[in-house]
Amino acid sequence: MSNLPRIMFVDDEERILRSLAVQFRRQYEVLTESDPHRALQRLETEPVHILVSDQRMPQMTGAELLAQARDLAPNTLRILLTGYSDLDAAVDALNNGGIFRYLTKPWDQQEMAFTLRQAAEIAMRKSLVSQPAELSTISALSAPLNVLLLDNDTETLAVVDGFCQQGAHRLLRVRNIAEAMHLLNNEAVDLLVSDLKLAGDDTAPLLKSLAQAHPRLLSIVVTPFCDTQALLKLINEAQIFRYLPKPIRRGLFEKGLGAAVEQAIIWRAEPEQVVMRLAQVPSNEPERERVGSLFGMLGRLRERLSA
Repeated sequence: MSNLPRIMFVDDEERILRSLAVQFRRQYEVLTESDPHRALQRLETEPVHILVSDQRMPQMTGAELLAQARDLAPNTLRILLTGYSDLDAAVDALNNGGIFRYLTKPWDQQEMAFTLRQAAEIAMRKSLVSQPAELSTISALSAPLNVLLLDNDTETLAVVDGFCQQGAHRLLRVRNIAEAMHLLNNEAVDLLVSDLKLAGDDTAPLLKSLAQAHPRLLSIVVTPFCDTQALLKLINEAQIFRYLPKPIRRGLFEKGLGAAVEQAIIWRAEPEQVVMRLAQVPSNEPERERVGSLFGMLGRLRERLSA
């Protein structure tokens, strides 16, 4: 096997697979599969750093493939490639497949190349860690988490508060973005639960700045919005951990909270450099400036994390 990062592309169109293989064969060891079932079989026996799957395939959707791949090869970074603005597919790929990025077809060659380069850097750093953390070590680090809630909804509060009490986690609340910035600069926060509006202000820029300033902070978005493009930006630019629609379903919400706690505990046992998240910088200039401004205001948070 070569020392190049290994990428597997899965698409039912052979023409697309050939195009991807030609484009990336110099920088990576490229594997291609038109059958998602065969791709899963190979993942069981062959190391793969990055898995890129089309969404619309006759045998299995890309979201379903990535969800199964997550169980078979959890260290493989997963990317969904599709030409359809499908909200359900995006939600499924995020919540069940734990995707690294979402790319649209026809893809921009520079964007695809940049995304794969970022994914390869993270995956290769992960591969340098010889052994995963022992279960006993993870258990010893399973201290209660600090959970920050950016939502004034009483139903959301009831679920998060009950979950925190049951797990002995500490619930932190703020009334607006300014209070959130102050708290984040002065308190250690492991998990963020947020609507996309808080006291009339948009929380998405804060989520995106936090993804850059604090990659280990897990964000769960709980909101009534149904904008596919906005969700795709949250996946790519805020690296949100889960998206849950309102009105909330208590069982699904508690499951998402539980998964976030498990992930946070696992990351506590791993070196900083193996966190498999890297947010994309917003392409929209005003939004990029807003995120950059908030990132600057999180200076004390960054100082504390790098100390």
